[in-house]
Amino acid sequence: MATVSLEAFLVHLLHKAEQTRTELNRKKTMIVELRTLEFWRAIIAECLATFIYVFLVCGSHVMWPLYSINTLTKSFANGLAMATAAQCFGHISGAHVNPAFTFAMLVIQKVTPYELSCTSLPNVESYSGFCPFVR
Repeated sequence: MATVSLEAFLVHLLHKAEQTRTELNRKKTMIVELRTLEFWRAIIAECLATFIYVFLVCGSHVMWPLYSINTLTKSFANGLAMATAAQCFGHISGAHVNPAFTFAMLVIQKVTPYELSCTSLPNVESYSGFCPFVR
């Protein structure tokens, strides 16, 4: 019967952890990334997060006949809309609701250029789609 020392066990455990870390950090090609379910979940989550954010912010600018809306309530609605989008979709896609934030993540290499183009295009389209309704 072979006995394993504690040192050998720890070396083996650290070696397995290092292998797992290198497998997770390996870069995928764009074709492989396009075929993954996680990628499409992130794209759909970004679209929904942007829709929710823009819908709530535009809704906070609507003038109601019985209520006066000041800058503080609009700012509060903006912050709550962003917090809602980040809480709902942050664990799926990172909730990059702002295309400038997604570009910053590209600069520090947290997202791929393909992911930038796929997530920023719906964001910009939804922003420009709601702009005529805001005065």
